[in-house]
Amino acid sequence: MKIKREALVSEYIMDALLMLMRKKEYKDISITEICEKAGVTRMSFYRNFESKEDILKKWLTSITDDFLAVSGISYKNDSNRDYFIKLFTHLKQYKVICTTMYKADMIYLVKNQFDRVFLEIHRGDYDDYKSYFLAGGIYNVFLLWLINGCKESPQQIANKMRDILIK
Repeated sequence: MKIKREALVSEYIMDALLMLMRKKEYKDISITEICEKAGVTRMSFYRNFESKEDILKKWLTSITDDFLAVSGISYKNDSNRDYFIKLFTHLKQYKVICTTMYKADMIYLVKNQFDRVFLEIHRGDYDDYKSYFLAGGIYNVFLLWLINGCKESPQQIANKMRDILIK
């Protein structure tokens, strides 16, 4: 029961920060504001998180792991095009929060997820050079796409990525 309650508190805190980030700059959001929005005490906050950054890390890990589990996405098993369509369709859902993170100089947390997926999850599938190349290259395409407002569809980005990898 206690574990379930802590998971709910954690979720409330993550949701509160994400809602606040849609309304104001990350640097202007206080722990007190997050707690008030989440309806939890500061003690509950610090039982679950060390900082605002820690909230974003946990949220990103959670949505990444959920996406990997539900989508069945696999760089090794999907065609390049299918892989990139799945990935960029997923990323587009988080355009607003990722743009906010970019403006707050927190987008490196998304890069950390790309690294985690390719460097940890695909360990043994590829050598380190290929894993780093894929993690960095795909992340940088995502970053450029985000900076440009995600104007291209996931299918268009998938075609561009396929063409890059073929040549």
